[in-house]
Amino acid sequence: MVRRVTFTPNQPDHQRAFGFQPPSTRTIPSLMPDRFGPSLIGSLWACAGIVAGSLGPWTSSSALDHSGIDECGVITLVLALGSVTALITLMVRDVTPEMKNHCTGPLVGIAVLIVAVGNAASIVRRSTEVAGHTAGPSIGWGLWVVIASAVILCITSSTVAHMIRFQAAMITRS
Repeated sequence: MVRRVTFTPNQPDHQRAFGFQPPSTRTIPSLMPDRFGPSLIGSLWACAGIVAGSLGPWTSSSALDHSGIDECGVITLVLALGSVTALITLMVRDVTPEMKNHCTGPLVGIAVLIVAVGNAASIVRRSTEVAGHTAGPSIGWGLWVVIASAVILCITSSTVAHMIRFQAAMITRS
């Protein structure tokens, strides 16, 4: 006859089977917010828009177009790729209070916006007015895409960063 032995979590160590600890039922709360996904995916799409706009034409004129790579598009391209790396890290790994890359997205969005608006102002200044008509280069679609994507990146990644900071504060308080 085999006698059934049961183990409970409150038994002393010398009564537990082979001295092993029973699995803990207490879970450690995650610092990653549960509903951050749409904002994070929006941030990644905004980075894709910055990359596409950086490669597109920033200056349009009747003679020729200049791509973003000819202007300061290299800066926005590198910033967007750095932001993609930080955002994918947030998606793949769990966030801890020591990890501070959740602020990368908003900072990159602001930096790209400054570069893009500066270039747009420079392009507008190059045009001259002749007989009531404006002649000269105009802002190309690539620069418009970069500006719009930078604004979207600022909004969505700021939402992600705020959610992470708020949830981290709630967990560290408890």
